[in-house]
Amino acid sequence: MVTVLPTERIVFPPFELDLASGRLLRGSDPVELRPKAFGVLRHMAERPGKLITKEELLQTVWPNVHVGDDVLKVQIAEIRKVLSDTCREPKFIETAHRRGYRFIGGLTNPEALAEHDQAEEIPETHYARSGDANIAYQVMGDGPVDLVFVMGWVSHLEYFWTEPSFARFLRRLAGCSRLILFDKRGTGLSDRVPVDALPTLEQRMDDVRAVMDAV
Repeated sequence: MVTVLPTERIVFPPFELDLASGRLLRGSDPVELRPKAFGVLRHMAERPGKLITKEELLQTVWPNVHVGDDVLKVQIAEIRKVLSDTCREPKFIETAHRRGYRFIGGLTNPEALAEHDQAEEIPETHYARSGDANIAYQVMGDGPVDLVFVMGWVSHLEYFWTEPSFARFLRRLAGCSRLILFDKRGTGLSDRVPVDALPTLEQRMDDVRAVMDAV
């Protein structure tokens, strides 16, 4: 739970922000955090549970200075490091696909987190041509690596997002990568195939390559 104290401290155990001195503390021990990273963390911690856009953070912490998203990513990475937070299993900072970040240190109610996830936009579905079939795919996230998620024997790109825990899992992956999802040939939103002409392993790999080329 996040607690804002009259003495200008924001507490989110085991950490707290001393706003007067501009320091991050773990218990009584100071934790090294550069001023810009402190400003980003403070702005989010003062608004727990609220989606903070990248534009808002940039304008707040770097007023009247033109900086790009990469600068903000560096600060978020520093904050996550000192908080021992990870983008796959966030305890304090959650990435919202292409939109910004959310401080979740004060959101301990799973139902509240699920409502936030359901409010997120579903990625747009596109199609890649592979041989004689159209392969449905989605892309989300802007991380430094491409992660191609090959689903099991059955999938459906749109129904994925209706199950809160799985949608949350996918968004965590997208917080660290550019996540590429697709329905295999014959499943979900991709083209159907005759029962007597099921795709070979080689065709499956051709489909993966077609999606990777498309993105």
